[in-house]
Amino acid sequence: MPKLRRLTEYHKKAMELKYKGSSYKEIAEFLNERFRKSRKTKNGLSFTEQTIKDWFKESGTLCEDYNRYEEEMDEINAETLEVVKKAGMRIREANFRLVNEMLVALMGSSNDSIKLAAIRELLDRVEGRPKQAADIAQEDDHPSYEQIIRQLEKETEERIAQKEKEEQELAEKGGKSQENTEC
Repeated sequence: MPKLRRLTEYHKKAMELKYKGSSYKEIAEFLNERFRKSRKTKNGLSFTEQTIKDWFKESGTLCEDYNRYEEEMDEINAETLEVVKKAGMRIREANFRLVNEMLVALMGSSNDSIKLAAIRELLDRVEGRPKQAADIAQEDDHPSYEQIIRQLEKETEERIAQKEKEEQELAEKGGKSQENTEC
């Protein structure tokens, strides 16, 4: 096939559509719709699916041009993606700084619940959210430190209450025996 000295608009559009993933049939239909007056044939269809396939085959009219176009577009897309990633990173950093400044400002609030929420949010961002005590107990089938401490406090309170009760009973018995002896 002869190589083109200059690409026509419909050749450029065909390469663009192929790069975007259109099928040969879709390319032919689009070109027939858009460039109807460019080429005339007996049946009125200037571009057939086979014509488009022939353009892009290895020895086809557009093969070398399309390969060059594809490489250029891949390079442009890679550069664009890199720029977008960098811009996104800068935006995220700026937003992160702004949010942190707002949280620090909230820590100066006179309302303790707002302070606590701000501190908790900062810690979650830096250290990650902690596991819930209930989740740990379910996973390990062992009580958490918090549960152990609560149990010890409860047992201590029970012992103190028991001792106070015994002391009160002893005091009452001692008081009754003194009353009995005095009479």
